[in-house]
Amino acid sequence: MKPGGQHEYLEALYEMAEEGIPTVQARLAEWAGVSAASVSEAVKRLTERGLVTTGPDRRVAFTADGEAAARALVRRHRLAERFLVDIVGLPWHLAHQEATEWGPVISDQVEERIGALLDDPGTCVHGNPIPDSSHAPDQTALRPLHEIEPGTRARLERLTEDLELDLDVMRFFEDSGLMPGAELSVVSVAPDGTMTLEIGGEKVGLGSHLADNLWVRPG
Repeated sequence: MKPGGQHEYLEALYEMAEEGIPTVQARLAEWAGVSAASVSEAVKRLTERGLVTTGPDRRVAFTADGEAAARALVRRHRLAERFLVDIVGLPWHLAHQEATEWGPVISDQVEERIGALLDDPGTCVHGNPIPDSSHAPDQTALRPLHEIEPGTRARLERLTEDLELDLDVMRFFEDSGLMPGAELSVVSVAPDGTMTLEIGGEKVGLGSHLADNLWVRPG
């Protein structure tokens, strides 16, 4: 992600918490792809602004103001992805990258209009829930793809946020049809966890590090 501003660290902390990843500074540096020193300085500034607190274990936690700010940023980012793909026609694999640039500068008025234009969507184009949407989907039945047995059919519903940071991976997914809504079947699983999938009559190979980050609805 290479955060260039404090807003991107707030988004990163929100996304990590959403994925159940401990929000300690070392993990934040890994997620963001920056140095520990950069994270330490960013957390210091966010603490001074009253947006986060840190404990003795270097875990970073939102204050009430920080959580509200992060939710607003993530909402605008995910709405921007929807707008860019559904209305503008931007290629799916570029949505995250472009929304990172545009999302933070969306005003309250523009956010309201985008939400209305898109009928208050429940998820972004990658299947991640849009905060404060009235159409939030029930994702309790979703399972990570790597848990699906050979011979099982499933519907791809969601990609975790960390996958969106790799443009080459996202382009591969788009070229292979591995986008939310895709119907797939698991053909085989190799001893190293590599999966062979069938999507639209085509075979697709997927390493375990990618399969771990795709969530599907079996059946």
